[in-house]
Amino acid sequence: MSIQVADDKKVIVKVPLGTPAFVADCFVREKKNWITRQLKKIENQTELATSMGALTEDDIKQIKKKARVIIPQRVEHYAKIAGISYNRIFIRLQKSRWGSCSVDGNLNFNCLLVLMPPEILDSVVVHELCHRRHMNHSKEFYDEVLRIFPDYKKCDKWLKLNGGAYFKRLPKED
Repeated sequence: MSIQVADDKKVIVKVPLGTPAFVADCFVREKKNWITRQLKKIENQTELATSMGALTEDDIKQIKKKARVIIPQRVEHYAKIAGISYNRIFIRLQKSRWGSCSVDGNLNFNCLLVLMPPEILDSVVVHELCHRRHMNHSKEFYDEVLRIFPDYKKCDKWLKLNGGAYFKRLPKED
């Protein structure tokens, strides 16, 4: 069984076929506090997005231009510190991810990262670079991230709380 809270605040409960309704109801009641926290998080992100304002297509062009300069600089900086190599860097406007690392050593970053505090961008850069050594989220992976970037946990928490607001600023698709 699983529960998901969508951006429009709809609570989606998935249960195996044939599950009695009382079992699903009990599961939802057990997760009430979690659901409440998720709804509050969405509300806070919507308020933050509104306060920052919607992004226009022209804004996005400027953001991509800025990201193509800043992100490679930060990658190079931390790659030297960590002694980690990489292949190519791709910067895109992604709707749900901040970064990724391919098995070929290519690093992908969301251009919206340049709108955030610099330490948040750096935490994502270090996270993706560390995937060059550990293509997983094991204890060893996080030990490596924390060795290079001791404030990672604080930044990751900030991103989880506030990151959704940046996606909410994007132009609505028709």
